[in-house]
Amino acid sequence: MEKLGLKYGLLTAAGLIGYFLLMLLFGLTHILELRFLNGVIMAVGVTMAIRAYKIKVHGDIGYFSGFAVGALTAVVATTLFAALMLVYIKVGGESLVEVLSADRYFGERVQTTPGIVVFSVLMLEGVISGVMIAFIAMQYFKQKNNKVPNSP
Repeated sequence: MEKLGLKYGLLTAAGLIGYFLLMLLFGLTHILELRFLNGVIMAVGVTMAIRAYKIKVHGDIGYFSGFAVGALTAVVATTLFAALMLVYIKVGGESLVEVLSADRYFGERVQTTPGIVVFSVLMLEGVISGVMIAFIAMQYFKQKNNKVPNSP
């Protein structure tokens, strides 16, 4: 279970980092609305991890164990992505700090302690969304045949 969470967490982090690098390459990091696609990447990673776990246990997935795989995937991916963003902010992301300080979610504190604020917000955003995605995905994966009970 932990190996799957780690594996898919690394793959999801690679997807998040690759997406950020593409945004950086095309000069789109100032468009904060594009962060929505981070959630899509997270949803794909968490869902794939839970699906792989269900296949590994031959369809007999326990609710909390499947949920734990999804949550672990989210934590690993978010931690790696937030660490990369912390390094990027510290090395040369002054323009990103200026954009984020204008955003109401980050506020003025990002100017004084940009690394801590960005890391904290990304961790909260990523872990909470990943856990919610795992919860939603487990509503589907908890059934052995993925059908609503007592339905035709």
